[in-house]
This record gives sequence, structure tokens and C-alpha cells, in this order.
Amino acid sequence: MQDADKSFDIICLSHLKWEHTLFQRPQQLMCQFSREHKVIYVAHCSTKEFFGSLLRGRIKDYVGRYNKNLHYMTMPFLPFSRRIGFLHTMTVLLTALAATALARRLKFRNIYLWLYYPPFVKQMKMFHYKKLIYDCMDLFRGFRASISNVQELENDLLRSADVVFTGGRSLQKSKEGINPRTYCFPSGVDYDHFFKATLPETPIPEDIRNIRHPILGYFGAVDERIDFGLIDHICKTRLEWSVVFLGPLVQMERPPIKRPNFHHLGKKKYSDLPGYLKAFDVCLMPFVISELTLHISPTKTPEYLAGGKPVVSTPIPDVVSDYSDVVAIASEPDEFIKKIDECLISRQDDLHIRIREKAEAKSWGHIAEEMRKIIQSPTLHSSGDGAMKCQKG
Repeated sequence: MQDADKSFDIICLSHLKWEHTLFQRPQQLMCQFSREHKVIYVAHCSTKEFFGSLLRGRIKDYVGRYNKNLHYMTMPFLPFSRRIGFLHTMTVLLTALAATALARRLKFRNIYLWLYYPPFVKQMKMFHYKKLIYDCMDLFRGFRASISNVQELENDLLRSADVVFTGGRSLQKSKEGINPRTYCFPSGVDYDHFFKATLPETPIPEDIRNIRHPILGYFGAVDERIDFGLIDHICKTRLEWSVVFLGPLVQMERPPIKRPNFHHLGKKKYSDLPGYLKAFDVCLMPFVISELTLHISPTKTPEYLAGGKPVVSTPIPDVVSDYSDVVAIASEPDEFIKKIDECLISRQDDLHIRIREKAEAKSWGHIAEEMRKIIQSPTLHSSGDGAMKCQKG
């Protein structure tokens, strides 16, 4: 392998902004790569959110440095760009221009372009990249806010990419046959971080400390994927239970649940999540079954388990295939309640020990290293046995 292939800089273009309250797959992986490589992470946010933060003096939430190698920048969508195609294209173009300007200032060389958001495919040439990687973690056509031609753009990206990674088995199946250099890496876990939920010295945050037990908890994005009908049914049926949601609201002013035993505590720092997880009695994966959720591999599954907590989930295919031995699966609301009852009655205090073997293969460090081997390969395993297969956890 040539020296140029041993040292590369990454420009990551994502649909998820850099923030400490929703640390997901792109942020986790770029943190791992920034240990040895320079990284620029660029994403979008709403115009309202961006200028609201500016008025509050929170510019560092949108432009800054995470560590010595990782720089992040979040650009606002132009007004009405989600409804007017031309304005969306202009937003993507301006974001790409800002990313290239930052890369020149930081003297990036031997650039690996790492995409999470398909619309950037139209702006790739301006980056003068050496390799193109597409890490597919969502079924974009399933989001209500997606632009009309997002599938066409993604197909272009899939064909153009030197390597395609997918975030779960269902996504992998949906991409088969488009690019032979496609590799499946289901979501990982920062095991040591979430294991803190099992430790006596980990404090329980004040705003959840006085909420009545049992607490059924969820952390993550509060968006269209949540089955709010299911949550409402749980709150209505079991008034003695408390349902607690943590996380940012996506395209809604408030969760559509008006029950005294439902609590949305808002955004929380990633560093504080183990304390909240410690307060949960049962963790929830209450996703509505739709085309969108049939292709997700939620990062919170191994995070919940690393904290030693029982988990009840709707039948998300990747959760069923990878975790049905340690996660309770329920298809109907009353069955969901029954599974929660069972988890509360028969505590599994050794659950975090039972998944240690899984956790090692699912660590973000392990995943990043396996990805590095693939993208640095001169042949990229274009016809090897690794293509089109999911890495086992």
C-alpha cells in the first residue's frame, strides 16, 4: 500500500448536525477516525433553529472543534428549501462550498469524501477527493420531509461510491445489486460509557430523581418514527407507570401525548445519558412499523443493554434478528404492556454481563477499524467474500 493510502483526511457530509444531545452513528464513527485522521464534519439544520441559537449567543453549537483533529460546521437550510427544490439545491451547494473552503484552510490532503446525505452527490466534483464512501443509515425516501427525487440521488450515489456501508441488515438487503462493494455494519455501542448506568457511583439526574417508579424510558430523537398511539395507550392503561422521553423534538413543537404520567424532559447531553438510563426500570423501543422503520438499526438497542436494562421493542426486523435473545418483542399494544409487566416482575440483573461478547464486536472502535481496512484496500474487495454480507456482532 502506498503512503498516500496510509494517511488520509475525511470530509464528512451528513444530515445530522454535530451536537452533544444526539450522538449517533456519524458522530461516533468520525470521533473514532479523528484519532488518526483530520476530519471535517458538515451538516444542516433549520433556519429557525440556527438563527435562534445565534441570538442566544450559542454559535459554538454550530461551528467549532470537538478535538484537535475534528472540526464541525452546521449550515442552515435556506427558507422554504424543503418545499422548493431550487432552494434546497442552493443550500447543498453553499454547504459544499463552505466545506471546501474549510478544507483548504486546514490544508486537507488525500481527501476521502464520506457521505450520509444523498443530495451532496451533485456537488462531489468540487472536493477533488480520492475515494468516495457512502454510509447509508436511513431509508431517506421514507421521511415525510425528504425531497421528491431523493431516491434518484441516492441511486446515483450508490453507483458512484467506491465503498458503500449500510447500518443494518434490512438496509443492506434494500441496496443489494446496485454496488458490489457494499458492506453491512449494524449500529455499534460505546459500551464503557453506557455501562456506567450499572455503577453505584453514577448519579441519577435531579429532574428524573423524583418521578414515580416504575419508569419506562426512551432516549433519542422524538420524531415521526415513534408510535405515539402505543405510548398513549400505555399511559392510559397503566396510570401507575411513568413514561419518560429524553431527546430533541424533530418537526414538532411538543410530543402529542397529554397524560399526567408522560414526561418529556427535553434534550440531554450524551455524557449524562448513563445517569438517566440508571433511573429507567424498563427501556422502550416504541417505533411504529412503516417502510422507514423497517430499515433502521437503532443505536439505542445496544446502549440500553450495555446499561443492564431490560428492553421491550416493536418488531423492527434488525432488532428481531440481532437481539431477540435479550430484547422482548411485542407487535400489539396490549402485548407490549404484558412484556413490560414481565420485565418488571423478573428482573435480569446480569443482562449487561450476558451481552459482553456482543458488545466487543459492536464497539464503535472495532467498527471503525474494520471500515478502515476496507476503504484502504487497493482493490476494495470488489469481488471478495465480504461484499454484501453483514458483519456479525
